[in-house]
Amino acid sequence: MNQVTAPSFFNLFEDKRYYHLARLFLFGYALTAVAFPDAGELFRALFLTLSVPLLITHRHFLKKDVFFWIFVGAIVIQGLGWLNGTIHIPQLANDYPHFDRLAKLFIFIPIGLVLQGNSKAAITTLVLFAIGIFIACVTQSDFRHQVDLALQLRRVSFGLKNAQFTSMFAGTVVLVCFGLFFAVKHAKTSFKVKSILSLLLITALAFSVVLAIVSQSRQVWLAMVAVMFMLPLILTLSGIIKSKKSVFISYAIVLLVLLAASQSEYIQSRASEEQSVLTKVISGDWDNIPMTSIGIRINSWLDASKSIAEHPILGLGENGIKHVITSSDKLMALKNSTSGSLKDLAHLHSNHIELLVAYGIIGFALILALYILPCIKAYKGYQAGMTPQWTLILALCFYLFWFIINGFETFNSRSYGVFSFVVISGVVYSLTQVKRLKRDND
Repeated sequence: MNQVTAPSFFNLFEDKRYYHLARLFLFGYALTAVAFPDAGELFRALFLTLSVPLLITHRHFLKKDVFFWIFVGAIVIQGLGWLNGTIHIPQLANDYPHFDRLAKLFIFIPIGLVLQGNSKAAITTLVLFAIGIFIACVTQSDFRHQVDLALQLRRVSFGLKNAQFTSMFAGTVVLVCFGLFFAVKHAKTSFKVKSILSLLLITALAFSVVLAIVSQSRQVWLAMVAVMFMLPLILTLSGIIKSKKSVFISYAIVLLVLLAASQSEYIQSRASEEQSVLTKVISGDWDNIPMTSIGIRINSWLDASKSIAEHPILGLGENGIKHVITSSDKLMALKNSTSGSLKDLAHLHSNHIELLVAYGIIGFALILALYILPCIKAYKGYQAGMTPQWTLILALCFYLFWFIINGFETFNSRSYGVFSFVVISGVVYSLTQVKRLKRDND
């Protein structure tokens, strides 16, 4: 009796209508998570609820999926980090291990399973993500006032928590639009439709570049420069550039663009704002680094390095971060002497450093794999004629960008950062790993 009813029950989760419903909630999450947070939370909950059975029906895929085993490793290392923390910092350790700090990054797996390697659904998710960010700039702020401030060369955030997150979103949307430009290029549609879509993408990209500039986050500027510098190589790997001459011309264009941008007084002023701090760092005068924006980061990392050196393999669990802060004379003096956001300082201004403090080299390596492996999978999939060209371009650009900005902020442990990471990663994962596992299973 059980052998008859079980398959018929699980057939429900193979029905196309089930996937369409789950995708509808995913689309709602991508569109509303930032602009309308309450609706976004509802869509996220509904999407995750519908995706849970897929983890069971796709268990044969997941057994062969390296990303699933990285997820298992992330759960284990969080437990081991907590256990190490109970031994070395019992006064700060939690009563039980918390697994959500790293586990939430793996929401990209159910996103990929719901998308099922469907290019149209993946592109729709990315388009709605970008539209949602633009809507949020209007709904979460006095948009006209923010524009006026931007025209006065003031730093603006458009109400997206703070300017760091505004820049992060802007840079991500730039890369999404750039990747989708190549999707349009190869789309099977009329020249007129391609021209309209290309114009819309260029407009959105231009707006995002402006948004990244006026929100003035230097780590995003650095990441975008790095992506631009690597762009000729990325386009070569993806088959856009096919000759050494074209590579040379591309690098000449990139260098000219970067040189022109560097001549802007607006950019020069922001980029060189803390030159004196950097001079102290370069000269080795690390004991006298002032607590400026860059100085706070460097002092945090210097204090964290002591904990990393003492517990390099497993870390001290998530409360190891709190241990670094409370053990630092400089950081505690800063918290006690201010009344703004720094009074509640609870992070180390680098996701990479926090990973090493909390989960050691093993934890850092596991998350680093989430940047490197999707690029490798996308490249191999493209070479095999299975992964779309635009997906490879997006993967190579995004993960380079994401690695750099998380070196200077903790986006991977903040809700907006997790949202951006899982949406982009879910699309890449679906069009590379899920697609390949489906093919192998067939």
